[in-house]
Amino acid sequence: MKHKLVLGCLAAVAVAVLVVLLLRGGSADAGAGESARAHTAAILAFGPRPPGSPALDKVRAHLAAELKKHGWVTRTQAFTKFTPKGRIEFANLIARHAGPGPPDDGLWERPVRGLLAAHIDSKWYDDRKFLGADDAASAAGLILTLAAEIAERPADARQLELVFFDGEEAIGPRITPTDGLYGSRYYAAQWTRRDQLPAFGILLDMVGHRNLQIAYPSDSPPELVEVLTAAAAAEKVSGRFRRSPAPILDDHVPLNNVGIPTIDIIGDFAASNWWHTHRDNLDLISPESLAITAAVVRRMLGELLE
Repeated sequence: MKHKLVLGCLAAVAVAVLVVLLLRGGSADAGAGESARAHTAAILAFGPRPPGSPALDKVRAHLAAELKKHGWVTRTQAFTKFTPKGRIEFANLIARHAGPGPPDDGLWERPVRGLLAAHIDSKWYDDRKFLGADDAASAAGLILTLAAEIAERPADARQLELVFFDGEEAIGPRITPTDGLYGSRYYAAQWTRRDQLPAFGILLDMVGHRNLQIAYPSDSPPELVEVLTAAAAAEKVSGRFRRSPAPILDDHVPLNNVGIPTIDIIGDFAASNWWHTHRDNLDLISPESLAITAAVVRRMLGELLE
């Protein structure tokens, strides 16, 4: 009986340690990478998903259904903008965790400590079928995987808001002051109470490339750079993460501008031969790369949610 009791206690301790490793940082695990790649494949199965398309509507519904399985409550943030292709209806998808209480118990009024975000649209091309596997279905897929893990620790989950931005890509050839970042600009503008601003944001973009090389923007908030580099060092993957020589125009910019310190964990696409081409498909996506990113983001959240 004593032996059984001891074994039972050891098993309980082992489970507890495993949960802590998953949520507070641990070795990059193959399970997370495979899960995130499967989620990426499911998103790509809907086809190209530019803003205003039926495919993007289906992707949002899919994400909401997956999040609901783990206690996340979602809502859409719809808005309309005039673009180079005329009037388009956009919609961000936002999620918060209900925790042990009823889902409508002040869920959307309470403050949150941090944001975990990615964009879900693919760039609009009239002359090609562009899927945007790494840009940025892989980031959305990874957030689904992390959301399932974080939900196992409701105290952490309740401190986060998950945001899936619409309209990151420009409708025209390139992002300009008036074309692109539609969803993040609109979302940031809704944070009118500065006393309730989240303390940090983590944006993921192009995080699953088989040759993972993250180049975070040169003007990233220093306190978040410190957390990121420490997490990468702890995971022994520092060689995969470096500072870009220049700023990068992405969804983190409107968040930083409104007062939410946000770091963009973004793959180095500057000299690639696949960015915004047909080569950005599922063949590009590596479970190992997604596992590395997952491990680093876990450690960052473990530090930032303390």
